[in-house]
Amino acid sequence: MSKNKVNEGLFSAADRFVSAFFKGLEKKTADRVIRQAEKAKLPPHAVELMKDIEKRSKELDDIVKKLSK
Repeated sequence: MSKNKVNEGLFSAADRFVSAFFKGLEKKTADRVIRQAEKAKLPPHAVELMKDIEKRSKELDDIVKKLSK
C-alpha cells in the first residue's frame, strides 16, 4: 500500500513538471507569434488584440488557480 502512495507521488510530481514545461512552451510560442506579427507589419490594433488575448488568458488562468485551491 505504501508503494502505491509513492508511485502516486511520483506521478503527481511528473505531471506538474510536464504541465509547467508545456505552459512555458505556450508562452514562448505566443510571444514569438506576436513578435512575428509586429515584424510583418500587421495593423497595430491586431497586434494589440493579440497581446490583450494573451493577457486575458493569464488572468483567466490565475482565477482558475485561485478557485481550485
